[in-house]
Amino acid sequence: MEKSFVVTEGRKFTKVEEQMIWRKPTSHKTSREELRIASEIKSNWLDPEMKIMNVLLEGDAGSGKTQLARALSDDLQLPYTKVTCFADMDKTDVFGALLPVVSSDDEDDQELLEAIYQTDSLQEVLAIIQRHFQIDADQAKKRLSNLIERIDQDEMTTSVEYKFYPSEIVRAMQKGYLLEIQEPTVIRDASVLVALNSALEPNGLLNIPTGIIRRHPDCVVIITTNRNYQGNRPLNESLRDRVQHAEKMDLPSIEVMIDRAIAKTNFTDHDYLEIMAEIIRLLDETAKANAIKGVAGMRSYFFWVNSLKQGQDPLESIFPKVLYKLTTDETELKILQEALEQSKLLTELQQVKNQQKMKQGRKISQAEAEQRNILEEAEEATLKGEAETGELSTEKEEAEPTIAEKEKQPEKASIADDAERGDAEAESSSASIDEEDKIGSAMSLDEMAELDKTKRKERNREIRESLKETIHAKEGTILHRPAINETAIKNGHELTKSVLPEVESLSRVINDLLNKEVSNDYASGKYYGARFNPSHVAYGDLRNFDKKNPPSEQPSLALAVRVDESGSMLRDDRIQNAKLAAIALSLFAEKTEIPLMLYGDSADLSQREKTSIYSYKEFDDNFDYIAAKISTMKPRQNNRDGVPLRLLAEKLSQQAADTKVLLSISDGQPKALPDYTGEKAKQDIQSVLADYERKGILFIACAIGEDKEQLRELYGENNFVDISDISTLPQQLLQLIARFI
Repeated sequence: MEKSFVVTEGRKFTKVEEQMIWRKPTSHKTSREELRIASEIKSNWLDPEMKIMNVLLEGDAGSGKTQLARALSDDLQLPYTKVTCFADMDKTDVFGALLPVVSSDDEDDQELLEAIYQTDSLQEVLAIIQRHFQIDADQAKKRLSNLIERIDQDEMTTSVEYKFYPSEIVRAMQKGYLLEIQEPTVIRDASVLVALNSALEPNGLLNIPTGIIRRHPDCVVIITTNRNYQGNRPLNESLRDRVQHAEKMDLPSIEVMIDRAIAKTNFTDHDYLEIMAEIIRLLDETAKANAIKGVAGMRSYFFWVNSLKQGQDPLESIFPKVLYKLTTDETELKILQEALEQSKLLTELQQVKNQQKMKQGRKISQAEAEQRNILEEAEEATLKGEAETGELSTEKEEAEPTIAEKEKQPEKASIADDAERGDAEAESSSASIDEEDKIGSAMSLDEMAELDKTKRKERNREIRESLKETIHAKEGTILHRPAINETAIKNGHELTKSVLPEVESLSRVINDLLNKEVSNDYASGKYYGARFNPSHVAYGDLRNFDKKNPPSEQPSLALAVRVDESGSMLRDDRIQNAKLAAIALSLFAEKTEIPLMLYGDSADLSQREKTSIYSYKEFDDNFDYIAAKISTMKPRQNNRDGVPLRLLAEKLSQQAADTKVLLSISDGQPKALPDYTGEKAKQDIQSVLADYERKGILFIACAIGEDKEQLRELYGENNFVDISDISTLPQQLLQLIARFI
């Protein structure tokens, strides 16, 4: 901005005052608010009645209030100073205080005396004086003598001199500075702010012990305060009335956020900057809507962008740079993360990350460049072209692995996946798939793999927290997200064909019922209502009425499914029928819009992995590649039932549904090393049932093996379903879940 708003032309400043005038850094971007305020002050500066001398900037932390106050110092060419208020601030902090005068000799004596008090002999005292004043022994004796004489005189003197030390507020008003008063709303004593009222008048006066101070005509006061923060109080009405101009400071537009981030960090990738700015705005709005006290503002945005510039993964650095600055409360974090999941912004951020990797290509060795006759100048373009066509591999150097292939490799900072992988998982995950085989998918395999990687780390952290106070805390529980490929998608497609007709048939019936239930018309078959329906009398069930049913009475169900992947599931096609049942339930849930969570589990795959959880679908996942994921289920080792039941129940308890059902498909009793069996396992499982039944969870154990009676005793008669013919498992479970709707 050109110096078109200067109000101090012809005024002479001291060297110190010239240094106090703020200089805009190159990263500064002029905002509309700055232009508006500077223009208002300049245009009314010579009008004694309409002069703007007091400005209020009110808004969230990080919205640029202090930056704007400093920028006005440059625009108006006024020395800048500030006062930060605090809760116990009193009138002496506003005006100044009378304090005793302390001479430099007294300060020197005090420092020397403190050192002397720690000595035990005259020689040590003299040595200290020598070192302190850098003098010889004779001079030290004279110094000691003078010190003793001065102390004796001070003790005989009773008079004390006092001097008035003005506050920064008084100094700014007297000398004509631009004064920023930060956070006056935190002051507990309301009379302190009232004391400023007279000073804020255009010709205001301050009555201090040394006389009356008149406000300098060039003094501009900028009051900056946060809005409705913890510990803040409403701004005094009389003080607010003396403000001639006020601005509501919010996060700037996306375009301005991007411009400021570029200027601040020199990071210029607009794709990244735009999505990250949208995430900041979404988190800010979500925090305000849910009364979360933290702030997602420009400071968070700048430091998050800067971490990306330094090579950090934005999907990981969002936690320390943004989310944990908003809150560390688990419930509030879940609210923020759910908002991000629903917005799909994290998925878009992942897609940008993938695109950037493709643009970068790869570096080759000098030997390969010479062998392939690639000139240094053309190397970048050549390799980028190869990246687009996929021709990256040579005999001497392997290509950089794809994102999905990296997912299979052990990571240094995360828990490795020690579980066995089937033949299907060994094939390439980057093969092209026909749209009809994707069955509801919206992401590529690489995008899915990258998202799964992030979610796996998050869920493992949550698992450790959930099991902290249980017998499983030190047993080593690891969650995996199943890796899928072309073969898995084809297998899932074949499994889907088997259950799709039944799913579609039942879904149509259920959706018709739901449409009637939530319509503004009449729902039939009620025990009471506004209209008698004689056509129902013949049923004999006393449901003879129709009732007006508003949309708020929509039936609600959330479903969590656990599939036992222990070794015994290999027998009698149990795992195959369990897969079919899981696919049928997931397709049914997708078609009827029922929230669904699906886990498989096994135990003792390795010494460090006592319990293995396979997350096929979380509540916040969409249904992308669900059939392909389920097709990777297989019999593994033992089963530690209490862990998956507790994890599923905890997640299910947080769903806002009227009915919450946890379905456990298992063929045997719990048994895992070293001693998880018998009474110990029974007590663990029944403690889970007791804990979460009180929270409204309905447990149903679907027994498909020989241990049906033991499972009946373990879960209880009311929580048990005997599936004698496992070939009808998908159909029976669909009918079972339909009853709850």
